[in-house]
Amino acid sequence: MLTATGSAITPQPHQAVARIANIDAVRGLAVLGIFFLNIFSMGISSYEYVPTVTATVGDSFGQALYYLLLRDRFITLFSILFGAGLYIQWQNFSAQGLDARAKVKSRLYWLMLFGLLHGLLLWPGDILLSYGLCGLLLWRYRQLPVAELLRKAQLFIAIGLLVMLLMALIPIEVSPMVRGSPEYMAEYRLWTGDYGVQLQQQLHTVVISLLVFPMTYLWILSGLMLLGIYLLRQGWFNGPVSRVGYLFWGSLLLSLLAYSCSYGHSQLLQNLALVIVVIAAIPMALWFLQLIVRYCGNQPQRLKSLQAVGRVALTLYILQSVVGVSLFRHIAPELLLTMDFMDYLLLAVIWSAIQLALARCYLHFFKQGPLEWLWRKLAYNQEGS
Repeated sequence: MLTATGSAITPQPHQAVARIANIDAVRGLAVLGIFFLNIFSMGISSYEYVPTVTATVGDSFGQALYYLLLRDRFITLFSILFGAGLYIQWQNFSAQGLDARAKVKSRLYWLMLFGLLHGLLLWPGDILLSYGLCGLLLWRYRQLPVAELLRKAQLFIAIGLLVMLLMALIPIEVSPMVRGSPEYMAEYRLWTGDYGVQLQQQLHTVVISLLVFPMTYLWILSGLMLLGIYLLRQGWFNGPVSRVGYLFWGSLLLSLLAYSCSYGHSQLLQNLALVIVVIAAIPMALWFLQLIVRYCGNQPQRLKSLQAVGRVALTLYILQSVVGVSLFRHIAPELLLTMDFMDYLLLAVIWSAIQLALARCYLHFFKQGPLEWLWRKLAYNQEGS
């Protein structure tokens, strides 16, 4: 199923790879899409969306969108891109006669530091630290033969899903959190009060996340990154492949199953919904990837604003946290008491439009984002590509 057309260009080892417009556009879609989920925990970071006692129309419609089109789709897509990007960096450094291993690992170490600071000081839902750890793990597998690479990716993803499934089967009943309840108001005061208290909570959250990460998302994210290397080597980022419509419909069917389970009366069904939706996210992410590749056609002038977002993805990812945390914890925390699901999505749409314009305008004057520049400067003093 995961094969490329004959017209696709497959990169060869130690052959430099020019900037791929398709990858920039797909990365732009991924970083914008991530905010549509992260926004729910930018205020009270202990939870995602907390409903009211009586669900609004916006809640009901938003919950459907959440399971059918949003949940895990864009983080999956971003993980696939991250793996492809690591492979391209290795190729380009090797083609220049540089120590690719040292260069890429330096880049990953600095990314992990950025992620740690991001999680501790700003928002504990950071993914950069996790990505750096996964990048170090999968580095040894980058040169595997294509068929073996795909098998390894599938194995890692299967291990992660199996662990999630076993955890979902643990009979722990959790009382649902409701907006306006005493428990919610206690969390509200905690996350919108003193910054020092917020730092303590973020430190606690980051430490717990690191402890459970090797048992959960480490395997899935690493598998998705290996899948990204496989797809790059098979030409998925350079040209369209045939028969990808089934990816969308297969994902939609799995998502409907997850959505049905999410309304189950038992905690087990609700836990299973989260496992199923992770599975459903993979074919949907691949469909999104091919949709952008087909429309962009690897042309710098197509989807130019989306490509611009992809070129300053790190800067915009951190800026999303700055804007979201500032709004919900400091500028207008009362929004956490009144907004329904669709209100959050509307804010995400507005901020996405702003990011599209901002990235396009910024790159009119500068060649790379400020954090991208700093990352390169620290990692390898701007040597290489």
